[in-house]
Amino acid sequence: MLGRVGKAQNSAGPRSAPRTLSPLVAALSCALGLPACGSAAVAPPPNRTFNDWSLGDRRIEDFETRRAALDWPRDQTDPEFLGVEVLGGAVRFSRPREWLIRNASREPGAAYVQYISPSAYAFTLYQRPDPRTGWTELIGHYEAEVKASGGRILGRGIPMATSRGQGRAFTIETTVKTSAGPLVSLSREILVRGAERLVLLQVVYQEDDLAVDNPELLRAVGSLEVH
Repeated sequence: MLGRVGKAQNSAGPRSAPRTLSPLVAALSCALGLPACGSAAVAPPPNRTFNDWSLGDRRIEDFETRRAALDWPRDQTDPEFLGVEVLGGAVRFSRPREWLIRNASREPGAAYVQYISPSAYAFTLYQRPDPRTGWTELIGHYEAEVKASGGRILGRGIPMATSRGQGRAFTIETTVKTSAGPLVSLSREILVRGAERLVLLQVVYQEDDLAVDNPELLRAVGSLEVH
């Protein structure tokens, strides 16, 4: 079962004026530009800082391998985006240099890696089973897990593509009971499949919505290669 992630807490674990755009950016904007993400848990202390979410003394190299060919801009000493490989080689993409790994696991069948941005959102990739079944079955399994965990699907199955992979995007709403009353959380989640792998991308944002023209998210999602 998928772990659900709180909009306020951004936790992670194995488990929810007009302009002209290029076709890829337009597709990503459609996928990312709906109310943003996460299922909920208890909110963190308000004085927690960006650096508090890092891995501490754990080795980043245990969860992320550099892939300079995906750096952007290319062939610069200090590129804005770093090419990386995660989930044991399942995924490669370009991530903003400022992102930190907050949490990660290499557990077989339940691996995940979660990044956090100084722009106050989390970007998490989860390993998923059943990569070779059809989309109907894949989506059925996913939606059953969302409902079992208390989520409600608001937007479903929006087709999209990444650099190497086909995807379906969802918007999920979850209501969590807290001491202060019900907390409604929205998550933006995308199933992305390659030739042999399937992953779930979850973006957790602390504001009411996720800007459609967020350049670092468009670059990160658009550059995803699922192997």
